[in-house]
Amino acid sequence: MAFAAIHPEAGRVDATLLDLGCGLSWTMVHKVRPRIALRCPDCGYGVHAKVSARKLRYFAHDPGRPADCAWLNESLEHHLLKLELASRVRDAGWHAELEVRADDGTWRADVLASAHDGIRRIAWEAQLSPITDDDIRDRTERYRGEGIEVCWVSPAETVVPWMSKVPSIRVRDPRGGDSWAVVDGVARFDFQNGVWIVVEDLDLTRFIRWVLHEQTAPHQVLPRYRRVWLPSEHGYGRRQLIWTTQRSVGEEARHDAMRQRQEAWRREQEEKKQQAEQLRKEEEARQREAQRLEEERQREIRAEAERVRLEEQKRQWAIEAEQARQRREAEELQRQEQAAAAERERLLKEQQRLLQEQQELQAAQRWWDELSLKQIQQLQEAVAEPLWKKEGARLEFAPDVPTADTAYGIAARLRHRLYGILRPSPASLYRLPSTVPIYVRNAREAQLLIDTGKIEPVRIVSFDFPDHEQMFLI
Repeated sequence: MAFAAIHPEAGRVDATLLDLGCGLSWTMVHKVRPRIALRCPDCGYGVHAKVSARKLRYFAHDPGRPADCAWLNESLEHHLLKLELASRVRDAGWHAELEVRADDGTWRADVLASAHDGIRRIAWEAQLSPITDDDIRDRTERYRGEGIEVCWVSPAETVVPWMSKVPSIRVRDPRGGDSWAVVDGVARFDFQNGVWIVVEDLDLTRFIRWVLHEQTAPHQVLPRYRRVWLPSEHGYGRRQLIWTTQRSVGEEARHDAMRQRQEAWRREQEEKKQQAEQLRKEEEARQREAQRLEEERQREIRAEAERVRLEEQKRQWAIEAEQARQRREAEELQRQEQAAAAERERLLKEQQRLLQEQQELQAAQRWWDELSLKQIQQLQEAVAEPLWKKEGARLEFAPDVPTADTAYGIAARLRHRLYGILRPSPASLYRLPSTVPIYVRNAREAQLLIDTGKIEPVRIVSFDFPDHEQMFLI
């Protein structure tokens, strides 16, 4: 969709104007035979005049249109906003052309407003699609390079990051019969509160008239006043560039001058305060110096008295030190005697322990001398066989000579865990764990263990083997 086209004879025609901007009527290009060879101003491809269901006149591309034509990618909302901007410019008494392209292609204005004298020109850009800050600044600078002012316009529903970084406004389309309104981008300065306030619900026609007649213009907000009040949001936002009147600009400058005077007065008061504080500190320093001298004299007096006291104290300390030395010598002598006694006691206990271990070892040797190797194997088989038949598990018996940690009995292990002790020596039963089972050959051996009083009968498992190895005739 496009509102402009190139007529082969009349040149540029504008569908939004009654005379198409060149003295022709709409019927002279719409549904005429033979068809007028109209061309798109952007891509040069053929177009034809059409009327939408809303009675909107425009030019549509012929079939086979090029995909890179800029106007083909614009939405209906974009076209309607451009048409509204052009209509409001014309209502304000200026000339408005839609979709104007620079001869060298460096810029293309949605709506180019021109004063009747042709000196002043303003581009009105309907920006609905996303654009980066750098791109929109670059396009603004291109217009300025051509001596063209610019105002970027976006819908109220769109939050744009570049708002206030270039001359821009946000507008709301008519609702319930209302006219188009500016909801952001225009502000007034409240001198009493020292803050810019965004003007909301400003009639779009009125705003455009103000801009065209230079009653409002873009203003770079002073850094300290960029925190702007947004009434609809009941909060503050940041704005660098706004549309406003010269009066508000003067009020901002007057308020800034007032703040500078106030800050200068506060700085002067602060300097006076600092000077008074400096005088006070100097006086306090003099008083501290006098006090220091007096304290120094008093310290010297106390130091002399302390020296005399310390001399006396040193003599007393020498006496006490000698007494302490004598006490330490007596205590050391006593400690040495106690250590000697403790060493004698330790040696005695060690001798007793060695004697006991020797006695236990001898008792264990006598205990095992009662059995032959065959009888020992017989006991091992009796312990291992039930477990093998029931669970298929094999016991492992310690292959070494029995030691004191198993009470000189043979350790039986199941999967590397202690399963039981075979024939521990009665003299060494106190060495066994409290829960490990004990296996003996017969009731006599079991009774010998029980008689020691060091083991519970329930822990003992006995068999019915004779005390002596049986002899068999072959």
